[in-house]
Amino acid sequence: MYEFQFFLYSFDVELDRSIQTCKDILIWGTGIQVFIKVRMTVILFIVFLFVTSVSSHGLYVPGQSCVDMNPAGHLDSEGNKAFSQTVSSPYKISINSTTYTANSVIEVFVYANGDHGYDFYEGMLLQVRRADCDHTSKDVSVGTFMLNTGEDFLTTMSCTNLDDTVGHMAHAHIYNRTFYWKAPPMTEGPLFIRATIARRQRTFWMNVVSEFIMDPGSSITPETCTEPPTTCSAKIHKMSMLLVLAMTVFIFLTFHLD
Repeated sequence: MYEFQFFLYSFDVELDRSIQTCKDILIWGTGIQVFIKVRMTVILFIVFLFVTSVSSHGLYVPGQSCVDMNPAGHLDSEGNKAFSQTVSSPYKISINSTTYTANSVIEVFVYANGDHGYDFYEGMLLQVRRADCDHTSKDVSVGTFMLNTGEDFLTTMSCTNLDDTVGHMAHAHIYNRTFYWKAPPMTEGPLFIRATIARRQRTFWMNVVSEFIMDPGSSITPETCTEPPTTCSAKIHKMSMLLVLAMTVFIFLTFHLD
């Protein structure tokens, strides 16, 4: 009889321990769940701030156009893909300085000179590129752009960094436009401005370039790099954008699927 009572006592003790252990596990699990949700909330908030920042500073440009500057979706009169004109461009890019230093600002002036009877343009995609064709990032835009207050034709866009590209947000007959480029915090060697400028959807000129913008501290001989980008560089840019999108979706689903 004593042995049976001792057995019941031992069973009660073990049961109490098990219940307490389960409570501890539940409390621990609840704490982990709360921690994960808080972490997800913070991450989502950061993502939201990033997206909001991109939206407020500039539009996103399709990955391939960021690299090769070939306007996507431009068709000729028969509905086929339109190609760049082969005659000399009626559009010019002038700058108020041919040298730069870290964080310096250069005024950019894009205008139509009237050649071929074209005295205005309707669209533009413009970046500053490295004038070093052996550089691994020669197809990546450098620096940031600033527009005049009240600008109603141009907008800043974001390819690799915020505001690193200038494009159009409306279609109008534009004779010229002035805006500003700000150099990065560290110089990148010699640079040049490269643009695609359109008279209409099926009539556009690629590889409209400026004078070289020299880095006084660099010994690199500048060259205009307008060859089509490698498939690799275009795919890397596209995959990086897809990765950001995939991570955003993953975080969103993790947070909402309880």
